[in-house]
Amino acid sequence: MLTLFLALVSSEVLSQGKPVKTEIQQPNMDGLVEVSFKIDATGKIQIVHINSTSPQLTEYVVNKLSKIKLSNDTAPDGKVVTYRFVFKKQA
Repeated sequence: MLTLFLALVSSEVLSQGKPVKTEIQQPNMDGLVEVSFKIDATGKIQIVHINSTSPQLTEYVVNKLSKIKLSNDTAPDGKVVTYRFVFKKQA
């Protein structure tokens, strides 16, 4: 289930069907955002810790994660998950 969730976060949920790195256009920058989070009882993501190479990318990831609400079928287990988002400039 965690693998499915991370796949959704990285490709489907954050970008509405497009890869994450193709959605960010402003600012167009390289960077890394590492975020630790857990899922609460309502299915919302609760960020525990976030570290980034860019304040703009941090804001972008926080904004996108705050919009995710998982279905009731995805029961939170209270584990903290750490995920790394890598952004690359497009030519």
